[in-house]
Amino acid sequence: MRIAIFEDEAYRNFFPLTLTRPVYELIVGTSTIREKIIKNVASLGEVIFFCRSYLCDVLKERLPSSYVNDFSTTDDDVLLINGLLVANEFLNNVLQKLSKVGTVVLQKGRIIAARIGREFLELPEIQTAMTSAENVTETILKVATEKLHAEKLHLLEYPWELIELNPKLITAELRGIKDKELRGRIEPSVTVYGSEESVFIAENAFLEAGTVLDTRNGPIYIGENTYVQSPTRISGPAYIGRNCIIYGGQIREGCSIGDVCRIGGEIEGSIFHGYSNKRHYGFIGHSYIGEWVNLGAGTTNSDLKNTYGTIKMDVGGRLRDTGSMFVGIFVGDHAKAAIGTHIFSGKKIGVSSHLYGIVPEDVPSFTAYARMLGAKLTEIYLESAIETARRMMRRRNVQLSNAYEDMLKRVFELTEQERSRANVIKGKFSI
Repeated sequence: MRIAIFEDEAYRNFFPLTLTRPVYELIVGTSTIREKIIKNVASLGEVIFFCRSYLCDVLKERLPSSYVNDFSTTDDDVLLINGLLVANEFLNNVLQKLSKVGTVVLQKGRIIAARIGREFLELPEIQTAMTSAENVTETILKVATEKLHAEKLHLLEYPWELIELNPKLITAELRGIKDKELRGRIEPSVTVYGSEESVFIAENAFLEAGTVLDTRNGPIYIGENTYVQSPTRISGPAYIGRNCIIYGGQIREGCSIGDVCRIGGEIEGSIFHGYSNKRHYGFIGHSYIGEWVNLGAGTTNSDLKNTYGTIKMDVGGRLRDTGSMFVGIFVGDHAKAAIGTHIFSGKKIGVSSHLYGIVPEDVPSFTAYARMLGAKLTEIYLESAIETARRMMRRRNVQLSNAYEDMLKRVFELTEQERSRANVIKGKFSI
């Protein structure tokens, strides 16, 4: 039997984060959603990844030994698993119920998992749904013969759920580390408040003298070759990936930092995808920062209203109450913030956008935003955005591939209406 991880229609709720990646490439806890699913189903068979067609070639580059949008790789039944499912110990119990072809497991009308025959995967409507992430639920339900329901699994629907789940998942996943030996280098004057057994330092990581680690509320993991400069205080639960530099400051509870990030100042309850920079002072709280983002000195977001009320976000043109008092910002890949940028809570910043001054509203992709400084919203030239991406990636010894460039071009096209609705003008940007 083959496992197939797919995107459903909820991918749109996670824009701009999912404009440049399949939903299962989002990070929460210590890994991507994809990695959590595979960890739980690895013994069941090889995995196929279905995604929107314009993301296919980039995903193939990232997962070169995997099957992506390949409908010819199996002569057996296929076990479909939703790419927004945060896999846990209950997943295998649910999958065991899928013993017959046509069985579907639902949660609030959305498909968690389904077992379909090889012949159904050959249907044009199934293939179109899997490579567009549109009408997926309706198409799969057409071939369903039995519907079951599951409540103990978390099927993500909105982006703020990533922030809410993050500290719990960091704690749970770090408990599963079997090798508790500290292999990195910690100077003798590093202070640990709480249990040293909850500190995990990977090989060749280095913590300078004067660093403070606080595990009283959760564990701390620091990845291979990561360098933590003093003075830094890290409060668990916290996860820091490989080849990062922490330039000093406060990493408060509930933070996940991806590989090759540069972090300084204060962050709290936030997720940073890989290769992003917040090098200087400023506060980022309860936020999700995409890949290849650069936040200039003093960049700060709000994550709390003056009224202490719950924060609302625009999702697909509808204002939705997050139900949470603490929600920050959601920043798409390759966005840049100039020095002194201040962003209101619950705002989305589009792919390859540039920010200046105060930002009290969502910013479309490929947009230069300086409304509070008297400038009109202006479209960023596609060629300029690609060249900026190429320069930043080169600084981390990563080459911008043809597939990645084509993906950015497609995202530019897909977000044209978004810019039009926001009255973004074309022309030269000036302040």
